[in-house]
Amino acid sequence: MKRRRVAMLVLSLLVLSFIGIGVRYAWKKQAKQKREIGYQSALRSYSEVIQPGMTREEVENYLRTKNTEFRHICCINGEIAKGVWDDLTKVGEEDAPWYCGEHNVYIAFQFIGHKRQEGTWEAHPTDALESITVHHELEGCL
Repeated sequence: MKRRRVAMLVLSLLVLSFIGIGVRYAWKKQAKQKREIGYQSALRSYSEVIQPGMTREEVENYLRTKNTEFRHICCINGEIAKGVWDDLTKVGEEDAPWYCGEHNVYIAFQFIGHKRQEGTWEAHPTDALESITVHHELEGCL
């Protein structure tokens, strides 16, 4: 009789643990979906004003007038050969895996322009905007 009670208690604790894990997973999934909706909303907002073909100068001036911080980064799609900087503006954060310090989410403004000579990369004002996308970036990784 006593063994049966202990077994029932252990079984109850296991069932409650699995239910708790399931509920936590569902909450995290729902929160991630809400954040993704926010990222897509930010993308739509920028895309309504900033169109492909605009110059880097026009895009960056717009961001400055909205007091939006941005930074230059090489090669969003790994296209180092194109030799043109892209711009990123941060719109959110996600949970980072254990081996990285951060998982940031950006709106990426990808530019095309004349390929620069090696060692002379610059953000040239006449570079043309090619596309605007949501970009996830793991940072501070081992």
